[in-house]
Amino acid sequence: MGELKTMVQYFYDTCIKFPQRPAQRFNKELFDDNNGMFTYAELKDRVEDIACALMKIGFPYKGRAAIMAPTNYMWTQVDIAIACAGGVSITIYPTLSDSEVTYIMKDSKCTVMFVGNKEELDQVKRIWKQLKNLKTVIVMDIAFKGDNKKVYGIKDFIAMGREWRKSPANYKKYNKRKDSITLDDWFTILYTSGTTGQGKGVIITHWTASSRLEGTVNYFQKYDFDVNENDVTLCYLPLSHVFDRGSCQWLALTKGSLICYADKPATLIEDMQKYNPTWINCVPRLYEKIYITMQQAMAESSLKKKLFDWAVGVGMQALEYRKDSNGCYNMHPNFDLKSKLPLGLKIKYAIADKLFAKVRGLFGNRFHHSFSASAAISPDLLKFYYALGIAVVEGYGSTESFNAAVLNPITACKPGCMGKEANGSKCRVAADGELELSGAGIFKGYLNKPKETKEAFTRDGWFKTGDVVELTPDGYIKFIERKKGIICTSIGKNVAPAKLENLFSTSSWVEQIFLVGDEKPFITALIVPNFANFMALFKREGIAYDESKLVYENIGGMQICIKVGDDFINNKRLQELIDIEVKEANKKLEKFEEIKRYTILNQRFTESNGMITPTQKAKRRVIIQVYKDVIEKMYE
Repeated sequence: MGELKTMVQYFYDTCIKFPQRPAQRFNKELFDDNNGMFTYAELKDRVEDIACALMKIGFPYKGRAAIMAPTNYMWTQVDIAIACAGGVSITIYPTLSDSEVTYIMKDSKCTVMFVGNKEELDQVKRIWKQLKNLKTVIVMDIAFKGDNKKVYGIKDFIAMGREWRKSPANYKKYNKRKDSITLDDWFTILYTSGTTGQGKGVIITHWTASSRLEGTVNYFQKYDFDVNENDVTLCYLPLSHVFDRGSCQWLALTKGSLICYADKPATLIEDMQKYNPTWINCVPRLYEKIYITMQQAMAESSLKKKLFDWAVGVGMQALEYRKDSNGCYNMHPNFDLKSKLPLGLKIKYAIADKLFAKVRGLFGNRFHHSFSASAAISPDLLKFYYALGIAVVEGYGSTESFNAAVLNPITACKPGCMGKEANGSKCRVAADGELELSGAGIFKGYLNKPKETKEAFTRDGWFKTGDVVELTPDGYIKFIERKKGIICTSIGKNVAPAKLENLFSTSSWVEQIFLVGDEKPFITALIVPNFANFMALFKREGIAYDESKLVYENIGGMQICIKVGDDFINNKRLQELIDIEVKEANKKLEKFEEIKRYTILNQRFTESNGMITPTQKAKRRVIIQVYKDVIEKMYE
């Protein structure tokens, strides 16, 4: 591993090395700022303006500032600026409730808060009286005007910092503070999503973050792969979460790559074609939705479906020539697949690849790989993308490990496994199957929680992830289930919900499924249908339902149906298709794993109803409590 630097040093080194290279691109029609682009020299100036404005209002060295805003270019600028001012950033999802925001702000004792817009400012105003430490709020909207006392608009805040740093004495103070930051200093505090209780503040030092980034670069180079100044990434996932913030934003900032920003998650496909990223981060649900959409499009024409199925079959045959003796696939962009194929297959593949090229075009014209994390992805789905020539690299990490500690080598991707120990981390498996980590990227502890911090580590200092895994003979790590998530039935059998949930991942009809069975004689499920797909089906087949009962919510910039009437879920056609899905899944399970009974729900699990976290993980305690009577009825 190379010499470690603070995150501030990495940023300044990049700005010195690539001053005129583009650093940020975004939609100038949405954000009227610098014509929609910043070079690294311009980004450095903007960061210094914000950092110096913080110093002007009395923000102390090692002070804490929160960011609660959607993902955009300004989020990145503020993130860097807080670090350059010697501060610690606290990230807050803009979708959190008043009580959750209050808890984080009080726990972290933030004195400054950056919010994305007036709506988020209004939320802060509702709870401000409870926040004794909060002195200043800055609204990250160029058009917003504050009172320049307690509430600033970012434009005036930037101007104030620019004016302050014109003084040589002030600028000297800034540089002295920036240069005094050490690897042991705190860089950021990230709050876990709290699926089983209250979230915990995960302390990330500059050493934690930089060791992970250096480890990642070294791991890439080990497999003749690199990220450099010619690369482009596209941010669209919440920067409040470690995934995009670490392996998109900060990886790009340390290597001089260009960071582009999607308008919103709903426009991701259009934005990929506009910005042409070379790499992105994705969650499994996106890959699943793209697959389902393709299958539905092909189903509209028997000829199209026949051609597509033929092409995928050819792609699967060709994929065998990427595979090694351990069942791993070489998805390196420089791998010459066509030269490996026998003549007959080569001719068929050349025809099939013309169709695949159209699918790859959805990701832009420079795309070479994407990372998948946050949940397991179906091995069959991975092979489908591999057959199309799309490299999806699965990995595993957590907030406490500041991104991926386990990653598939791009030259040897193994579907069904999270990868090998990677990016500077060391992995071992405890006697009870729990994955333990040490080395690069491990957090310092939980804020204000010494007991929980002590419990999170073994006596010899390894972090206990809480995830049960299986180690393969060739060194790959396979995810089984969260230790707390394993269902222990009353007949003494252990069931991993992740295995069952994965069987429905590419279903056109099942949107969400929640498994139950702790201390029960068999497994049951709460099933949320894919309302949009059933609405389309009902329209095609002339099936009426009460549209006045439909409830919509804005999720990721799209109007999503989150609730339907009872007549909708009681429709025989819907029940028939859901039943087929369950029976097909049961065929692939052991008898004790089978879903014996299920209930179809008329409402999605959402963040707004408190049943899932911002990272889309189910809040088990909440769901079980809300549907307590429904669950009990399935066991009568």
